[in-house]
Amino acid sequence: MNLVGHKVILTSLVVAAVVGANIEAQTPQSATAPPAAPAQQSPLVPNQIQRTGGQSDAGVELALRMAWAEVLEVAPNPKVVTDAGMRASIQATGLPWKVRDRVTGIEMLLVPSGKFVMGMSIGDQDANTDEKPSHEVILTKPYYLGQTEVTQQQWTRLMGTNQSYFQDVNFEAIPAEDRDAKIAELLEAGYTRQQAEQKLGAVIMETVVTATWPVETLTWEDVQSFMQKSGLRLPTEAEWEYACRAGTTGPLYGDLNQISWNTSNSLNRTHPVGSKLPNALGFYDMIGNVWEWTNDWYAADYYRACENGATDPTGAAQNPFRTLRGGSWDFDSKNCRASFRLNYFQGDPRITDYGFRVARTP
Repeated sequence: MNLVGHKVILTSLVVAAVVGANIEAQTPQSATAPPAAPAQQSPLVPNQIQRTGGQSDAGVELALRMAWAEVLEVAPNPKVVTDAGMRASIQATGLPWKVRDRVTGIEMLLVPSGKFVMGMSIGDQDANTDEKPSHEVILTKPYYLGQTEVTQQQWTRLMGTNQSYFQDVNFEAIPAEDRDAKIAELLEAGYTRQQAEQKLGAVIMETVVTATWPVETLTWEDVQSFMQKSGLRLPTEAEWEYACRAGTTGPLYGDLNQISWNTSNSLNRTHPVGSKLPNALGFYDMIGNVWEWTNDWYAADYYRACENGATDPTGAAQNPFRTLRGGSWDFDSKNCRASFRLNYFQGDPRITDYGFRVARTP
């Protein structure tokens, strides 16, 4: 772990009949969502909702359930959801694939119900004891998950303030280590240090607007305030890992530096969400950038209770710790893995690489 910079510091599916309707209650840590504002009908409406001469009972029921969201895409994009079986599972739910939450503006993708092996990947030499034993998990309900980590802009729009450590800050146009490497090359080529410095020019600082960078420096309780205002929730550990793996069975869903910001490429800071390659379900930054809070209490031996399999697991009983997943800009490859579990006190202190992504049960 690189401790430099790791500082501890204090759709539209609405119909006239649904205006004012109560939104379906969320899972334990969520508050009830506020009533959705009236909106114009989107042309992207599932077939079972779009009826000539009226709507079916099933269509009205779905509209009531989905009033919180604006539909962006009904069917999964095969260029994004690359597995045909997963695309079929998504379509079989009868729910739109890509939506935008009306309260926060966060874009979310549907994850279908399914079965996967949770915990240590076969042959993973970096696996810790709390990742063992690997076990079969069945998730019986589809759920929506943020396509990216929550950004500073999305957080600020709802909460009014931004406590992120990395925000609108000055960075060298040429990172220090890159500049030093270029100077070394010029010295090898026969230049003096003075000549090399002059050739590269003065150190230029530029202001980076970080609205699209992940919000961070958040405790678990901070995140709950966001959930209460939005009606969204945190994913469980199982939901997080199922979405992260996206049908893969190894420690990673791609080459580490192509899918994540970690100690080898982060330059000791976060980066804009969605700037690395997504996984096979279309989710960005499931590995790296910032750690992501889950709703589960942490227990090192919890997987022992699940070794014969688990259905819709929600984690250990109450504990001083909550679980984070995914690794961050401040961690290396041993920690940036699909099965790695980080535990931390749910309260202070605040850490500069703790963020989150949202979930919702439709």
